Amino acid sequence: MSKTKILLMVIALICAFAALSKFNAAVNSPEIRIEPAVANQLFSDINNIERIVISRPLYGNSVSFSFDGGKWSIREPIIDAINLSALRLLLNEFSDLRMRDLPANLNNQTAEDLGLDTPRFVVETYSTDGMKHILLIGAPSIQSDFGVGQFDGKTCMVPNSFVSILSRSIDSWRDQRLSSLGAKLQKVEWQSIDPQYSFIAYKSDNVWRFSEPFDGLFNLNASALLDAALGARISSLGAPLTSNYLLGTKLGQLYLSGKGADVSLEVYADSVVSSERSFVLHVSPQRFAVFQQPPLALRSQRLLDFNPQHLSAVVVRYRQDNFVLAKSSEGWRDAVESEIYENHIIVDLINQARLAEFGDISKERPAREADGMIAMSISRVPSIDKCPQLLWWVDSQDRVWIGSKGSKQVYQSEVNFELGVKAIFTVKH
Repeated sequence: MSKTKILLMVIALICAFAALSKFNAAVNSPEIRIEPAVANQLFSDINNIERIVISRPLYGNSVSFSFDGGKWSIREPIIDAINLSALRLLLNEFSDLRMRDLPANLNNQTAEDLGLDTPRFVVETYSTDGMKHILLIGAPSIQSDFGVGQFDGKTCMVPNSFVSILSRSIDSWRDQRLSSLGAKLQKVEWQSIDPQYSFIAYKSDNVWRFSEPFDGLFNLNASALLDAALGARISSLGAPLTSNYLLGTKLGQLYLSGKGADVSLEVYADSVVSSERSFVLHVSPQRFAVFQQPPLALRSQRLLDFNPQHLSAVVVRYRQDNFVLAKSSEGWRDAVESEIYENHIIVDLINQARLAEFGDISKERPAREADGMIAMSISRVPSIDKCPQLLWWVDSQDRVWIGSKGSKQVYQSEVNFELGVKAIFTVKH
């Protein structure tokens, strides 16, 4: 291959890598991104907007948003957290607004005829460079999907899709979530008024697990209920919280944390008081059912949570030996030596690990290293720390004790995992 062709290939690879990096940054960034200005765009300085005011002259009310300290918030008629999804829709519509002239038959109409003397909406934007724009919304649906507008004194057509966003209620512009943590949430501490319902749980590998009053997984139904409670949408936003506000029956205190952020919630029968908000948040009482059950009723009996059908590899440690089993179309094989095993031996071992449960006989986890370990991986290149792991210890009486990688207790097992792994090694050697 000539040097010229090699050089062209290198340049092409560099360009492709740069494009991929930009794409990943755009997809993964939590920031609100706006497209660059284009010809005839009304709000050409959209990236510099720092304040937006939407007014309804016919009703005498308005709502305003400000960008300050790196984030948007509602400033009027109240100071509150903003619904970022609604704001994204609004800013995306700003990006699509173009100067579209009125049809010829409307050019001689009066402001009153066009609905601009007392417009339905007035949109004002203020930019960091001191630029101000005013968009009036007048008569609806004059032609197809457009209505009448007036941008900085010049009449034009405005898409009805934009007008529909302006028609949102003021409450719908406010953040409807219980907390701002969202996907960052990693730990939940529930302190119930009735102590028997209290618990501490954390989320690892997208699975909820108890750490207090015991170690163990949430069962599937309880896990779904907990996610539903923590992801509950606010049914309505109450009045500002005052010292004499009647809040009803208190259920307990909820502490949420994740990635360095903390949120405290006082939970009542049908409302919540958040450390992030100065308003009462009304929530459907059914959302909090998970906090009114004893932890034992929420716990799964299984030690591990994984789907055998999704596995691509299994890492086995027996005493000082380690090996990786990889799933192939022909069955389970040694990932290094490509030696195929008796498939039923591996399948049985995986199923026994999946069905391993808490037992009635337990003790504190031994301080020494486990005698063996089975790690379940959905990737063909396992990352052990991220895999569900079953560990076992054999005591002086040849009894087998099992636990998960994060468990504080171990349980006597009826299944001898030591013998099961020995069977694999017998085949291997």
